[in-house]
Amino acid sequence: MTEAHSFQQSELFNGALARLGHAPRRLALPTGEAFALSRFGLLLASRPRDTAETYAALAERRIHIINAESAHPALRQNGYRQLVKPAHIASLRLSPDPDSLRAAMQPKWRRSLARFEAGLPDHIRLTHRAFSPERDIWLLAAEAAQARRRRYRAYPRPLTEAMAQVAPEALRLFTLSEAGRPLAAMLFALYGPSATYHIGWSGPEGRRFGAHWLLLWRALQDLPVRRITTLDLGLVDTEQSADLARFKLGTGARARPLGGTWARLF
Repeated sequence: MTEAHSFQQSELFNGALARLGHAPRRLALPTGEAFALSRFGLLLASRPRDTAETYAALAERRIHIINAESAHPALRQNGYRQLVKPAHIASLRLSPDPDSLRAAMQPKWRRSLARFEAGLPDHIRLTHRAFSPERDIWLLAAEAAQARRRRYRAYPRPLTEAMAQVAPEALRLFTLSEAGRPLAAMLFALYGPSATYHIGWSGPEGRRFGAHWLLLWRALQDLPVRRITTLDLGLVDTEQSADLARFKLGTGARARPLGGTWARLF
């Protein structure tokens, strides 16, 4: 299969779905393979390769709904009509040079990072390793509770566990801890040359030490070592989650519009 450029088209994500009993349909396209899911009798493809050839081939294979990478003219040319307007994601290009990464940050973000680095006590540890569903079950429980409290939709716990089973080295966990007790954590999913922020959690002590800045900065240094060149930091919502949007964009990421949701009746 051609290397996936999006999490939703990765072997990691779709292999986990198959393990959970929701095997996607694998499609051979001129631009490489793509995955489509069946939902209520309709076929859905999320963020396939953004080319005219891809969209023409998906129409040929009677894919009813496409969550598109961009509002490509080929979508309308092949009979699709937009149902949902585009969202934006924070996309960050990575570099193996830490100085370049820091220079790309917005000044306020960089100053906050420097302040938290200088104020971190010696006994607070910042570590990273492969995620283990058994050892790190605390994170899945803590993040689920956080999602309920803050009323946002999180990835279901079985999906994360299935991904770790499909590719044990593909989930990378970064943890801030004190005497072995986690104060905060971030989990990233790696696929091909790309990675995506998957889930994260912080307690009050973690927030006091600036865990979000410290953990993400450590990830930005580690991921290029693993040949990751692009990091997807997730949706940017300047209306409902303005502070989070500013945090993501402060890293030097750019807000990139996706293509919205398109549908065609056959």
